[in-house]
Amino acid sequence: MKVTAFIRKTAAKNNITDQARVYFRVRDIGGVDIKAVSELSINPNHWSPERQGYKPRVALVSEEKKMNFDKDVQQITHLITKEYHRGVDGSWLKGLIEEYHHPGINARGGNRADEYLLSYQIRKYVEETPLADESRKHHLDNLNKVLRYERFRHEVLHQRGFHLCIDTVTADDIRDFKLWMQEEHRYVDIYPVFYRNEVRRNVGQKRSENSMSGSLYRIRTVIKWCVKRRLTRNNPFDQYQIARPMYGDPFYLTLEERDKVYYADLSGMGATYPVYRDIFMFQCLIGCRVSDLNRLTKANIVDGFVEYIPQKTKMEHANTVRVPLNQKARDILERYKDLENALLPRFSHFGYNKKIKEILKYVGIDRTVIVLDPKTRVDVAKPLYEVASTHTARKTFIGNLYRQVKDPNLIASMSGHSEGSRAFARYRKIDDEMKKELVSLLD
Repeated sequence: MKVTAFIRKTAAKNNITDQARVYFRVRDIGGVDIKAVSELSINPNHWSPERQGYKPRVALVSEEKKMNFDKDVQQITHLITKEYHRGVDGSWLKGLIEEYHHPGINARGGNRADEYLLSYQIRKYVEETPLADESRKHHLDNLNKVLRYERFRHEVLHQRGFHLCIDTVTADDIRDFKLWMQEEHRYVDIYPVFYRNEVRRNVGQKRSENSMSGSLYRIRTVIKWCVKRRLTRNNPFDQYQIARPMYGDPFYLTLEERDKVYYADLSGMGATYPVYRDIFMFQCLIGCRVSDLNRLTKANIVDGFVEYIPQKTKMEHANTVRVPLNQKARDILERYKDLENALLPRFSHFGYNKKIKEILKYVGIDRTVIVLDPKTRVDVAKPLYEVASTHTARKTFIGNLYRQVKDPNLIASMSGHSEGSRAFARYRKIDDEMKKELVSLLD
C-alpha cells in the first residue's frame, strides 16, 4: 500500500497568489485507487512532488508556514497509513482527513461548513454571550471584516473557496488579515467593482494601529471561547503577539476653561448651540460615557444624585454609579424640566462631537495640546477645540477631580471604572503642580 500527496492545478511561472488544494491518494493491490481532498493549500509553483511539500528555498513564505504545512502533509500520510485496511473507499478517506483537520467532527455528526468557520463562531459568540451594546457592535463589525476579507481572497486574489477556519487558521493568516485591514483603504480605489456595494466611510479610511489591535483582540477572544468549548485545540495567537494599543497623555478642560464655556454667550451661533453646550457641560459635571448620557431619564435622579449602571461594563460588574449633582448641574436640568421623560434633549453622537468642536472654537478654547496621531503614532500639536470630543467631557470630570482629591478609587467609583482599572490610569496624568507638591514634602 502506498500513500501520496499531490495537487491538480498549475499556475503561471510568476504567479504567487493562486492556491491549489492538496489531495491524498491511496493505491494498493487488487486495483485499490482512492483519492480525497484535504484543507491544505499551496501555490502550485511552490509544490515539490518529490518532497511531498514545499520546494527548498521558496521566497516570500515564512519558515514557520512551510514547516507547519510539511508537517501536516507528513502527519496525514502517517494517519492514512496507520488506519488503512482492506475494503475502505473514498468516503472513508475523506472522513479520515476531515477528522485530522477537525478532531471529533465525525463523533458529533459534524457540520464543518458551519461549525468550523471563524465567521460562524463569531456569530455564535455574539448570540450566546451577554455583551454590552458597544461590544456587540464591535464584534458584528469584526464579523463583516472577516467576511469581506474572505470574499476579497476569493474574488480578487482568485483563491477559490478560501475561508478562515478555527482549526486551520495560523499566525501567518492573522498577519495577512492585519495587512489587509491596514491596506483596505487603498483597495477601495484599486478594486472599485469589488467595493461597489460597500459604504465608503466603513472601508475608505486608513485604520489606526489601535483599531486593528482591537479587531485582533476580539478575534482572539472568540478563538479562546472555541478552545474553551473544545471545538478546537488551535490558537494562532500562541505564535502571534498583538501590538499593544498606544494612547497619548489625556487632555481636558481646566476648571477655568470649563466655566468659560459654561457662561459664554452663544446667541450668535444659532438656537441649537446653547442646548449642545448644556449637554456637554452636564457631561463634564457627572463624567459618564456618552452612551450612558443619552439614556438618562428623570428616574435616574435620586436624592440629588444621578444614578446609573454603565452600559459598557454592566456584563462584567453591574455596579451602580452615584454622582452628586452640584449647583451648575442642577441649573442645567432645571432648564429642561418640561421634557416628558428624558433628562436632556436626545442627540446623535456624530452631531454632538461636531457641535463640541464648533462651540469650543467659538469660545476661544484654543490651548495647544499634544496628542498621539492614531494612524502614525507620532505626537502632534493641535488646538484643543480641534481634537475635543464627547470623551473630553469625561476626561474633564476625571482629570479635575484627580487634581483636587488624588484618590483614584474614589473617583473611579463615580466614573464607572473598576478599582485598579488600567483604562482609568490613562486619565490620571500627574501634572507639574502635583509633582511640585510631592517634591516639596522633601524640604
